Amino acid sequence: MIGRDPALVVTEADDRFHPPTNDDPAWIETLWFPFWVPEEGVSASVRVRISPNAGRLEGTLAGWRGDSQGLFGDRWSEAIVEPPDLVDFSTGPLRIERLEPLSRYRLRYESERARLDLVFEAIMPPNPVSPEESPGMFAGHFEQPGRVRGELRHGKRSHAIDCHAIRDRSWGPRHMPAELRLGNAHGTSASLAFFAYVNPTPDGVERITSGYLLVDGVAAAIVDGVRETTLRDGLAAAVRLEARDAAGRSLQVRGECVNTMASNAGNGVYAVLNLVRWSRLDGSDVCWGENHDVWSEQAWLAAGRRRL
Repeated sequence: MIGRDPALVVTEADDRFHPPTNDDPAWIETLWFPFWVPEEGVSASVRVRISPNAGRLEGTLAGWRGDSQGLFGDRWSEAIVEPPDLVDFSTGPLRIERLEPLSRYRLRYESERARLDLVFEAIMPPNPVSPEESPGMFAGHFEQPGRVRGELRHGKRSHAIDCHAIRDRSWGPRHMPAELRLGNAHGTSASLAFFAYVNPTPDGVERITSGYLLVDGVAAAIVDGVRETTLRDGLAAAVRLEARDAAGRSLQVRGECVNTMASNAGNGVYAVLNLVRWSRLDGSDVCWGENHDVWSEQAWLAAGRRRL
């Protein structure tokens, strides 16, 4: 990738479990695979959270649309006594298999709530993220854009899944700052993919500080930019991004938020996630992705937003 810090590297070993380097109970490792049904405004995701020093593992399947309207979901927890094999990983009703290192993964889930069989296939190598982008929250972190295909069933509904999305991995101690506010925005298609990290300034400017831009197979690191968010009732309704990458290219896109999941994540943290239909300013290069904001409860309420 053009302009990426050479000290930030992802290898095949990062498909595996990362043993804790200390006994901090806040050390966690996560696997996250989001996907969507754009024509119906439906978002869904599979997430695994491993807390090795606490000896616990949690899995979540969730699907929603509209204003935090849950469609299906499951959550489970189990004890762990030895390091999990994340190359061929099973927990509860979920199985995640690595088919090709750092490239292809199969996800299967089956219960009375839902049935899922998906394959994620990367369109770019993983993009490692500097720990400084989220101070105190990660020792290692990367995203990777790709295509997700397969089938989802819930209730009497069946969806053929064929979308572009991302996958996310992270590990390390997770300590939330008291005055937390950060975010990101991403979109992926066959011809365009981007991920922008947002770290707002004290005066509220939504600075883009890093990320990636992939255009026609050429990837470069995003070096700066800004996000502008249009709010409705205190939540994002539309988003505009302007950014520049290390290859000298510009990204100018606008996004329509087609659903919202706003939640109190506990421990004083608020999280808001939107499914977004992105396009360039002339309407070309339509792609789908998300807009994400994470706040401390204190900062959220101080900004005059409603309690979640």
